[in-house]
Amino acid sequence: PSGPGVAEPDGDLERYIGSFKVVVDRKYNVMVGKLARKLTHPLREVETELGNLMADCFADAAECDVMMLGAGSVRVEELGPRVTLGEMTSCFPYDDSLVNYSVDGATLKRMFAHIMRNANRDGEGECFQVNSGVRAVHDDATDTLASLSISGEQVPDDGTYAVCLQGYHATNSEANLGVVLDSSPGSTRVVATSAQDVFEEFLRNNQNADARVEGRLVYQ
Repeated sequence: PSGPGVAEPDGDLERYIGSFKVVVDRKYNVMVGKLARKLTHPLREVETELGNLMADCFADAAECDVMMLGAGSVRVEELGPRVTLGEMTSCFPYDDSLVNYSVDGATLKRMFAHIMRNANRDGEGECFQVNSGVRAVHDDATDTLASLSISGEQVPDDGTYAVCLQGYHATNSEANLGVVLDSSPGSTRVVATSAQDVFEEFLRNNQNADARVEGRLVYQ
């Protein structure tokens, strides 16, 4: 625009700003990985392909029994097959920590009952994606957790499990998971200070990775 009160563009300043754009574009347009196909994440309230891939990535790094990845931290509806650094950071912009907690089976069941409850699936709730080997079944008619198994074995109340969470969800566990987690020494272990770095390393080292919706979270 031009006219009274409107300053003329400063050519030197525009070129200076443009020089930064070139550097940024060069960095973020670099390909970090290639998926077997485009993976989708259409809704955070249900199990998704992309959510499964990412939950498995973090579960492997954490060596945990259960990875609970905040579904809302996956910020795109699809990713791949080619993935640049810019696309990766747009998909997963929250550079949070990953923390392992030791919980008993009864507590784990309360966590799943909380996140799978009917009232949480309204588009505003704090929902999660989980790793392979976990199968949680929710009965919508009674609004209760019907079953929870890990690696094909039903979870007993007195069992002990390693559960990995992002730092935000660990800090806000009562609101997000319906339980107050034990943060005393020996009950927690920081797996990584940068979940984003873990995801990037996974994409670089696992070319043509794939994932499918396979019944990890079931609503019936």
